[in-house]
Amino acid sequence: MFPHQDIKQLNILIVNQTTKGRELTSKLKNIRVVNSYEKGLSKSRNLAIKNAVGDICLIADDDVEYVKEFETITKEGFIKFPEATIIRFKIDTFTGEQYKAYPKTGGQLLSRKSIKPTSSIEIAFKRKAILEKGIAFNTLFGLGSYFQSGEEYLFLKEILENNLKVYFEDKYIVKHKKESSTTNVTEKDFLRTKGAIYHIDHKGLAVFYAAKYVFFLLRKGKIPLKDTISAYSKIIKGSKDYKKFT
Repeated sequence: MFPHQDIKQLNILIVNQTTKGRELTSKLKNIRVVNSYEKGLSKSRNLAIKNAVGDICLIADDDVEYVKEFETITKEGFIKFPEATIIRFKIDTFTGEQYKAYPKTGGQLLSRKSIKPTSSIEIAFKRKAILEKGIAFNTLFGLGSYFQSGEEYLFLKEILENNLKVYFEDKYIVKHKKESSTTNVTEKDFLRTKGAIYHIDHKGLAVFYAAKYVFFLLRKGKIPLKDTISAYSKIIKGSKDYKKFT
C-alpha cells in the first residue's frame, strides 16, 4: 500500500473486524489496531473516525497503493481550500487507464448531485469538524449491511446538510485496479439500495423517481420491456424496507 513512503513516518489505524480469539495487536507506536466484533463496512469506518488521531484523515482499502507524496498533495489541498471539510481527489490505475469520469477542472465546490460518484478512497477529511457535527456513516448501508452500497453518498450528503464544504482537487492520491466499466444496474441489491436512497431523498415522491429510473434503464437498453415491472418492484421494495427502520 505504501511503496513510496517510510511506513514508520505514517500514522495508521487498522480496524480489525474479527471474532474472539482472533484479535490483532501491533508493536509499532505509529500503527494502532482497534479490534471490533461487529460486522459491516460503515461500522468499521465510524470506528476509524472515532479512534483516529490525525487532524486530516484518509480512508484506505487494502487493495490500493498510495502515490508518491500523497501526504504533501493532501496537505496542500487543505491549504488551498482552508474552508473545506472534505476534499475529493482522484484515483489512478495501475495500467494508466481512466478509473472513472471526474470534473474537468479542480477547485470546484461540489453539490449534492456531484458528490454521487465519490469513492471513500479518494477523499480526505477534517476529523474534528465531522465529530463536532455528529456525522457518521449510515450503518444500514455498505458492504455487510442491509443495503450493500450508497454509504459514501449518504455520508457526503450529511456533510453538505450540515453546511460543511466539499471540494474537488484535480490530483491523484491513490491507485486502484480499473473498476468494471459498468455497474450491474439490474442487480437486486443495487435496485433495493436505489429505492432506499430515493425514500431518504424524496420521501413520498420515491415512487415517481423509481418509475423515472426504470424508464431510464429501458431507454438506455439496460433492461428489456418485460423486466420493467420487476425492476420497479425491487426499487419500491427497497424504499419500503428502509421505511421499516425509520
